[in-house]
Amino acid sequence: MKELSNLMNYRSSIKVVDATLRDGGLVNDFFFTDEFVKALYQTNRKAGVDYMEFGYKASKEMFDESKFGKWKFCKDDDIRAIVGEKSEDVKVAVMADVGRCDYKNDIVNRTDSPIDLIRVATYLNTIPAAVDMIEDAKNKGYEVSCNIMAISNGQESDLQVALDIL
Repeated sequence: MKELSNLMNYRSSIKVVDATLRDGGLVNDFFFTDEFVKALYQTNRKAGVDYMEFGYKASKEMFDESKFGKWKFCKDDDIRAIVGEKSEDVKVAVMADVGRCDYKNDIVNRTDSPIDLIRVATYLNTIPAAVDMIEDAKNKGYEVSCNIMAISNGQESDLQVALDIL
């Protein structure tokens, strides 16, 4: 069942994250059918993908829910409707952008959520706010990663400072 993982046994620390849904949502405003999302989840399970990123935890105060599909907001109940009694074969990830997520309210304790991993997205100049989000998610019991965006636009010295802070 984990064909991809078997190929990568030599580097067990490498984890595969499928961002098809989140990336694709940038094109279609996150309007995916549940059938498509379920099929993608099952395909990721069969392929041995470690994490499937469902979309964003976007602020409902900043983004009009009527203008976006459900994966812009990744409500826990919507994710549960897809994963059911979740398999441990593939973990659930969501992205939370610094300044675009009400993480203190929209990201609940891990024990009450089907989400495993919170991917905090930030720019170099918002690293301190990213650290707050990372610490909040970690304290709520999640696995956490940090995605520094537009890194090629930054100076190496700024990157070093950001990494030291992280």
